[in-house]
Amino acid sequence: MSNEQQHPEHAQEAFLDALFEESPINLAALLRACADGELNEQQCERLKKVIADRPEAPSQHDFEQALRGCCSRAMDKPQCPKALRDRVTSMAATAVAADQDAYAQQIEDSNSTTRNRSFWARTPAMGIAAAVLLSVAGVLVWQSASIFGVLSPSTPLNIEQASYSERVGQFVLGEHKRCCNDDAAEAKLIQHDISQASAYFSQQFERPVRLPQMEENQEQIRFYGGGDCHVPETIQSGHLRFDAIDPNGEAISVSLFIAPDPGVLPLEEGVTYRLSSSACDAAGARLFVWVSGGVQYLLVSEASDKTCGDVRDLMDAPRRIKQI
Repeated sequence: MSNEQQHPEHAQEAFLDALFEESPINLAALLRACADGELNEQQCERLKKVIADRPEAPSQHDFEQALRGCCSRAMDKPQCPKALRDRVTSMAATAVAADQDAYAQQIEDSNSTTRNRSFWARTPAMGIAAAVLLSVAGVLVWQSASIFGVLSPSTPLNIEQASYSERVGQFVLGEHKRCCNDDAAEAKLIQHDISQASAYFSQQFERPVRLPQMEENQEQIRFYGGGDCHVPETIQSGHLRFDAIDPNGEAISVSLFIAPDPGVLPLEEGVTYRLSSSACDAAGARLFVWVSGGVQYLLVSEASDKTCGDVRDLMDAPRRIKQI
């Protein structure tokens, strides 16, 4: 048995010495070793001299320590089962013990290989243990985020905004359903020419309203009519009903509610938001909202994803989708 096999700590010291002797110095590997507490007092002094002319080295060292501290804290979280923590720890310890015999060969090959190898890639077993460890950390982060709401929808709402989302969802769904009945629709939706409806609401809102060009898209969508409405938090609003034609040639009613943006929801231009609404969800309808030129557009649709997407395109809704 070789001296390195009998005294693995000597092999480790020799391995680190080889890093110091390498030209150029493998600074990343040495900083990782320092962050792990693998350097003795003499080696630490040597490292200080090496990094004296490298201003980026302290930040690299801090990053390595922060990474390992994060993993350590994650393993201590109560959500992680003790059996799983013990198993990962055992895997790492076994990998280190099994790899001591390979240190001598690592020393011999270090000049040509160490520079391009990460800390976690010293051996396949260590790589596997590291991957499992970081996966556990990721699960813990997800668990904690789920509990405390960090992984909320892409644009989280405060209480007032969430209340408005529910109220406006319930209102527009109710009006949409009511005006799917022709008698109710004829009484409310008195504007039957979309150009006239666009001009009417643009004048009422004192800003241009963007509606589909019906002449160019009659095979995909038809305008039923439009009329004044009372969307929550708005002084003036309009309700426009369309019949979208699905791939089977069947007409599916969709409603577009428009109003000067009341500024309640955190909307940015260039984004279409899928608006959370328990009323719409229960009815199998989807609610989308976007703003353009100071006008808020609310689309209620029971159409399929494909047909609903086509309708949004016809209405010039932004293609970037977020959830609120």
